[in-house]
Amino acid sequence: MRFGQDDLRRKALLALEEAVQQCRHARPRRTLALRFALAFLWATSKADRGPFDRFWRALGDPRTPWSFGAADGALLGLFRSIGVERDEEIAFRLWEAEAARRKSDPSAGG
Repeated sequence: MRFGQDDLRRKALLALEEAVQQCRHARPRRTLALRFALAFLWATSKADRGPFDRFWRALGDPRTPWSFGAADGALLGLFRSIGVERDEEIAFRLWEAEAARRKSDPSAGG
């Protein structure tokens, strides 16, 4: 069975959501996989590039108490630009997973 475009879009959005949850504790790594997820979402949407650029910049900003809020807001704007409703339950589950990972990994700083 092949993945359809909607399945791939969901997976790309999960990757972005995961990066935002990492902003709660540290600056996330802006990996090639994350770049690909953003590029895929933009290329398959009719959206302006601005929200994608704002999200990318928010992930690279220096870590401050406001880092999560900036990245979270940028992701919400990206969701709106592509006409997808953000699932807060998924965001919460990814936050829990990130918190558990940091708790179990002493080198993660949490």
